[in-house]
Amino acid sequence: MRRFVLFTIGEDRPGIVSAISGVLYRMHCNIEDSSMTILRGNFAIILIVAVPDEVDVSVLESMLREEAERLGLFLTLRPIEGDGRSTKYVSYCLIKIFGEDKTGIVYKVSNLLASMGVNISDMRTKLAGRDKKLYAMLIEAEIPEEVVFEELKERLEKVAEELDVDITVEEVPTVHM
Repeated sequence: MRRFVLFTIGEDRPGIVSAISGVLYRMHCNIEDSSMTILRGNFAIILIVAVPDEVDVSVLESMLREEAERLGLFLTLRPIEGDGRSTKYVSYCLIKIFGEDKTGIVYKVSNLLASMGVNISDMRTKLAGRDKKLYAMLIEAEIPEEVVFEELKERLEKVAEELDVDITVEEVPTVHM
């Protein structure tokens, strides 16, 4: 089994997910991880796809490109090594930030996380409210063993205070198998 990352983006319309997943289904490929979202009228897809060894990747890519062209999408497919799973992170947290929109929110929060070795596994931001002045951010993060959750929370609260935004940091229970 080989793994690939597939990225596509284009003007949002019904049928994009069906078209791309249909090609993968017909070629016996499995979607292992996905992120799909609308960003200002554009639909973006990022997939991790497991491709059976017997599948000719050039045929798969040709079929995907045909669908992408039909829908007016940009598409790229590239191989990745390994299964992409890390055992380095031992706990997880959810970080929610709400406040008046201002420059630097993403940078200051992500810079703090990076300085502590905390990995952002998913991040969503959105301008909300009637006048589009409310900034909402949701982060899922992976915490390495050497980071104490309470210290992470305290440091994030200091950044939130500096930015004058509300923050909630929750540790997510994990199950070890």
